[in-house]
Amino acid sequence: MAGAAVRGSVWTVAGYASGQLVRLLGNLVLTRLLFPAVFGQMALIAVFMQGLQMFSDVGTGPAIVQSRRGDDPAFLDTAWTIQCIRGVLLWLASFALAAPLASFFGQPILAWLIPGAGFSAVLGGLESTSMHTAQRHLRLERLTVVELVSQVVGVAVAIVGALADLRLYGPLHQSAAWVFVVANLAAAATRTALSHLALPGIRHRFRLDRTVLGEQLAFGRWVFVSTLLTFLAGQADRLVFGKMIPIDLFGVYGIAATLAMLPTLAVLRVGSSVAFPTYARLAARGTLGTVLGQVRLPLLLGGGAIASGLFACGPGLIHLLYDSRYAEAGWIVRFLAAGAWFQILEATCGAVLLALGRVPWMATGSAAKLVGLVVLLPLGFHLGGFRGALAGLVLAEAVKYLVAATGVALQRMPGLRLDAAVTGMVVAIAAAGSFAGSLVGAGGHSRFAEFVGAAAVSGGAWAAILGWYFLRARARRPVAGLPAATGP
Repeated sequence: MAGAAVRGSVWTVAGYASGQLVRLLGNLVLTRLLFPAVFGQMALIAVFMQGLQMFSDVGTGPAIVQSRRGDDPAFLDTAWTIQCIRGVLLWLASFALAAPLASFFGQPILAWLIPGAGFSAVLGGLESTSMHTAQRHLRLERLTVVELVSQVVGVAVAIVGALADLRLYGPLHQSAAWVFVVANLAAAATRTALSHLALPGIRHRFRLDRTVLGEQLAFGRWVFVSTLLTFLAGQADRLVFGKMIPIDLFGVYGIAATLAMLPTLAVLRVGSSVAFPTYARLAARGTLGTVLGQVRLPLLLGGGAIASGLFACGPGLIHLLYDSRYAEAGWIVRFLAAGAWFQILEATCGAVLLALGRVPWMATGSAAKLVGLVVLLPLGFHLGGFRGALAGLVLAEAVKYLVAATGVALQRMPGLRLDAAVTGMVVAIAAAGSFAGSLVGAGGHSRFAEFVGAAAVSGGAWAAILGWYFLRARARRPVAGLPAATGP
């Protein structure tokens, strides 16, 4: 298992980094071809599509990873059949909800865009279960390639479509939003095709085995509740901001959120692809508690480095990458980077709870965050406008993490001391980097010099910490068949 976990982590991180680079480059090109309102419209569509997916999630993927029958053809065919039915129902739901949502947000074009984007649910439903069996066995090389190729196809289609739309209709035409819809469909179609052609697995047929169906639905019962609450908690900010702030500013917020989600998505990707399957096997052996710290610590250090770096360097990075239309994303990304750190802490705890079968704790955490958002977002708006609402968002993320950490502690698993220590480092380095950048800026130097100053301080500090960690990890013996790596 040790070799598979290390190899899986390397492939996952490399694939994630490559995918985010492709996404960032595509984003930089598209922000120069299109206008902020288009990004606001697509952010609303993304919220809607994620909501549909999560509202109907019955946990087929995690069930395949966790179940002892996860390689049984009857189990996999039943899961695939459920997927297909769910995809069609989601697409039909997009037709029913498109007009009301367009009216609610005051964006008539959404009545057409949402059903178009909704067809991606049908394509996703046809995706082979080999995507999940690859995670189950930590065979992530081809899975990483499939996801990366799909992203490249989507970005390429978006850029070509944006160029064509700009030439045909000009820079401010509403048809530009269709560029993203077509690009997402192209990416989904590519992913589905490659899941059948490039990954080893069974040839699916429609089948509903009653025993398997009962097992999957029993497992998915709490997964459904958890993902439902996770959506409401995770997207409440966009639902509120999409209604309360101008669509142009909402598009700028989406740009900031894209950068701020980099550390969270990195940890989530490694957590779902590597940590969760590893935790599940160790939990079955009864040895999870002895090695939990050494599995979590690298994730926390890597995520903390990116989160604190974004806080310190975010304004300068936005200035360097985007034109003046997106300048306000600079201060927004700092709030979101702070929230991202609590998401990273919660995500690593959530993988433990899921592996132990304590899904109700995950649902409770999402419910607590949702309550926090309901209270803190309006209160923040009242006290400090948009900035106050973003501060409320950060506090709500902290509430969700505290619930997950409590759940892990009650399972007699270690973690709180480690989280406190790494959080202290993240805060200190973020503050030092920000202070260094502001000093350079106060000296009358360029924004680029300010960015370099902040990056040098924060990057240098994390280089020293990570170097110390890996040197110390190499000197220690592996525990329970996993790579040698433990907390300080």
